[in-house]
Amino acid sequence: MTILTAVRRDPPATGFPELSVVALVRDVITDDGLLPAGSKGTVVAVYSSGDGYEVEFFAPFHAVETLDGADLTA
Repeated sequence: MTILTAVRRDPPATGFPELSVVALVRDVITDDGLLPAGSKGTVVAVYSSGDGYEVEFFAPFHAVETLDGADLTA
């Protein structure tokens, strides 16, 4: 019998865990337009223990962008 267990990997103390609400610290140009600094989104994926983040934004338009931690603030 094989027992599977989940291993939780928390991002580093300076990072953002999945489902964190974050804000942009700079303007980000996307294929759909400009996400201005201050736009809030939700972290939907964490890459390389916090080296990169997939963030979903809903305003001013829907977008999913891959960003560096330096682009985000809590």
